[in-house]
Amino acid sequence: MSLALWLHPANLADCGRAIVARVHRAWSGSLALPGDAGAIIEAGIDRTWNGRSFTASPRWFHTFWVRDLAFSAVALERLGGRHRERLVASLAWALAGWERHGSHITTTFHPGGYPADVYEYGVDSLPFFLAALRAVGTEGDVLVAAHREWLAGEVAHFGRLVVDPTTGLQRADRTYSAHRDTVTNRSNAYGNSMVALLVRTLASKPEWQLANPLADRFPDGDFGRLLREQFWMPARGCFRDAIGSDETTGEANIWPFWTGALDSPVMLATTLTTLQREGYCDPYPLRYTTHPTPKAEVWLVRHFLPDYQGSSVWTSLGAIYLQLLRTVDPERAARDSARYAAWIERDGTFWEVLGETGHCWRGRGGLMVGEESMLWGAIFLDHLRSPLAAPARLA
Repeated sequence: MSLALWLHPANLADCGRAIVARVHRAWSGSLALPGDAGAIIEAGIDRTWNGRSFTASPRWFHTFWVRDLAFSAVALERLGGRHRERLVASLAWALAGWERHGSHITTTFHPGGYPADVYEYGVDSLPFFLAALRAVGTEGDVLVAAHREWLAGEVAHFGRLVVDPTTGLQRADRTYSAHRDTVTNRSNAYGNSMVALLVRTLASKPEWQLANPLADRFPDGDFGRLLREQFWMPARGCFRDAIGSDETTGEANIWPFWTGALDSPVMLATTLTTLQREGYCDPYPLRYTTHPTPKAEVWLVRHFLPDYQGSSVWTSLGAIYLQLLRTVDPERAARDSARYAAWIERDGTFWEVLGETGHCWRGRGGLMVGEESMLWGAIFLDHLRSPLAAPARLA
């Protein structure tokens, strides 16, 4: 994120508000909602609605975040009713906001409606957003038609900024914002899954009339080719996180499948078994890493929120993991889902992140704590309510 954006009054105000909210939550505690797991999550989703768009959460992330909304879009669409209506309204509001400000697509809107990237251009922002437009069907088609010129420019901008023209892979010479946004992100399995998602979404919607400049990198519609060739480690049965290393992460092994870049039940079963064997599902699914990685964290996080996106349990990844798991190991998925429902009912909320004891994550000195009532709880709610349906993948 540029210094100018960091110092913009809207950004400074948002950061200040977020810090106050975090400290207040640490002091006053969370709002425990009544009911079973499904009722708790649904009430939490309602708390993220601000009257104009969904937000990531009701307190310090009470702003529009593309990734939180969009990777939950298929689940929100399937939940239907007000959740679907609010999803469509959120997409329309964001499109109007970017165009009004003459902005590229950003990760976030601050509370005053000012768009900005946290912390860099998001490698996932455009792929996720177009997938969300696809998820809402006719309403998405209408929005694309109304904003076709702007969206076409964003596709071209993404291609120039993100994709290495010699390989078709995500560029490794710069950093990007990603779901794990408090660590340094270059060309990794997550980012390359986003490239595949963008190309796949455009290929599936020729009626949008948006040029697909990266299509030639995926001949015959094999959107997982580069992921298999560059990231799959057959001897270990999982994906490496980044080229040049045999280290893996929880996210490297779910996003290729959640985006629809890969659709191999055998490969999925092998991958999820590896995550279980290597400890990524303890105490709950799913951890980014099995040990803290302070050198990868940005300075502020390393000193004040250590291991925030390291070996802690992220419920976004966990909800996705459980939906995928039920397609290859329904018995284990049922057991792990029951354990998830138990902690939701124990605490009356759907936490953002859990610590090693299986309770809400707490930062150094307990001053900063994980957020409550996350919008992405919609993925687990859909999992509970549609146990026989195909996973709510972005494909």
